[in-house]
Amino acid sequence: MRDFDEDISSVQLTDREIFKDFLDADETVISVIKPNKKRHYKWLLFFAIPIFWPHFIMLTVLTLGIFPFLYAKKGYDNLYYAYTNKRVIVRSGSFGVTYRGIEYKEIVTTDATTNFLDKKYNTGTIQFRAQRQSVSFSNIENPFDTLREIREYIEHNVK
Repeated sequence: MRDFDEDISSVQLTDREIFKDFLDADETVISVIKPNKKRHYKWLLFFAIPIFWPHFIMLTVLTLGIFPFLYAKKGYDNLYYAYTNKRVIVRSGSFGVTYRGIEYKEIVTTDATTNFLDKKYNTGTIQFRAQRQSVSFSNIENPFDTLREIREYIEHNVK
């Protein structure tokens, strides 16, 4: 379990720089979470099973087939989750970068879920919901422990 009183400088500078464009001046990154790489790429298995494709689609896929793999690679490289002293943030995007965040005071409910693939890799999804939006941390390892860690941080440090 993480000691929340530890020095914030223990968070790597490179991790803080990942979110620097989106952070407020008085906001600090508490933790950065990267999704599980193997679990993130599992959806690509569908594209790797050509036995189910008719021949004419096979030609199209061979021509354009590299796109899903390139899309997934770029998407994973840009995908980071973080929680700060003010909010939870998702940084994502395949060919551009998008930031989404929800302040702690706006969060109405949280969920942690796993499916059959998640159980194999000990991964899952945490979802934070506000009135009009939600933010998800997908394919992260130990989702229940991570959610518990974030809740404890909020309870002890956010008023």
